[in-house]
Amino acid sequence: MYRGKRHVTLIAVVALVTLAGCTAKTGDQAGSASTEAATPLELCVVHNNADHPSITALVKGMNEEAPHFDANIVYFDPANDPQKQVSMIEDCVARQPDVLVVNAVDPVAVVPAIKRAFESGIRVLMVNADIAPEGRQYTEGFIGSKSFDQGYAVGLMIAEALNNKGNMVIVAGNPGQTDTVNRTEGLKAAFADSDADITILAEQTGQWSRDKALTVMTDLLTRFPDIDAVFGHDDPMALGALEAINASGREGIKVFGVNGNTDACQSIKDGEMAGTALQLSELVGVSTVRAAFDLKQGRLIPREILAPTAPVTPENVAEWQDQCW
Repeated sequence: MYRGKRHVTLIAVVALVTLAGCTAKTGDQAGSASTEAATPLELCVVHNNADHPSITALVKGMNEEAPHFDANIVYFDPANDPQKQVSMIEDCVARQPDVLVVNAVDPVAVVPAIKRAFESGIRVLMVNADIAPEGRQYTEGFIGSKSFDQGYAVGLMIAEALNNKGNMVIVAGNPGQTDTVNRTEGLKAAFADSDADITILAEQTGQWSRDKALTVMTDLLTRFPDIDAVFGHDDPMALGALEAINASGREGIKVFGVNGNTDACQSIKDGEMAGTALQLSELVGVSTVRAAFDLKQGRLIPREILAPTAPVTPENVAEWQDQCW
C-alpha cells in the first residue's frame, strides 16, 4: 500500500522501565537457559518516564522473560531528569550488577556515569535512547526500535494521505534523543523518496507527554491557520494533539503517531487518528534480558538489536490490533 524507493524494514528491538526503586525478583528455574547460570543474572535498570505506555510494555517484556534466565531486576525511574538519572546510574554501579541497562534522558549527560560503570567492570546496555557517539565505547550495544523506519513509514502514510502536497507540524520527543532525531529524519527521507512537496511548518517538543502535546498543539493551531497533518513522535503525543484539534473545532487535520498502543489503535479504528507505526516495546524488553544473559555468558551480541515496525492504518488496523499494547 505504501510505496517508496526505500522499504520500511522489519528489524530487531528495545527499551525498558517501571517505578523507581521497585524490584522484580524471579527465581523460577523452569526456563532451559536458567539451568546454565551458576548464579542469578543481576540487572540494574535506569529507564525514564515509567508510566509511559512504551516503558510499561518494555518492563512487562523484561519481567516476563526474567524467569527463563534466573534474572533479578531492579528498576529506577529518574522521571525525565538527567541529573537524577546520573545519580541513579551511580547507585546501580554501587550495586555491582552483572549488567547495567540505561534509557538515556540526555544522550550526552549520561556519558561520564556510563564511563564510570565501564571502568568498574560492569557491562552496559542502552535501551530505547542511545548514548551520544562519544560514549559508545563504554557500552556493549543498543536495544530498541528501528525509529528511522518508523518515521519513514509515517512519512509514506502522510504523503499518500495528502496526495504529496500540504503543510504539517511535528510534536517531537526530547531534543537530541535517538528516537526524536531518527523519526524526523525518516519522515523527511520518505518525503524525498515520494517526491512529496510537504512543508514542515514547525517541530516543537512535547516531551513524550500527552498533556504537554495538547498545550503545544493548541499553540501551533493558533500560529498556523493551514495545517493538513500532524506527526506526534509517539502515540500519547499524537492523541494529545488530536484533543487540541477537536477542542479548536478545526477539521480535516490528519494525525499520525508511533507506538501502536491500545488507545491509538482504537482511535484509528474509530476514524479519529489517521495512522501510526508499530513499535513492539515488549519485544525490546524481552531482547534486553536475553542480551544481558548472553553478556554474562561471555558471548558476543550484535551492536544493535532493533525491533520491527509496520504501518497501522484504518485499512489494516484489524490485522494488527492484537499486537497493540
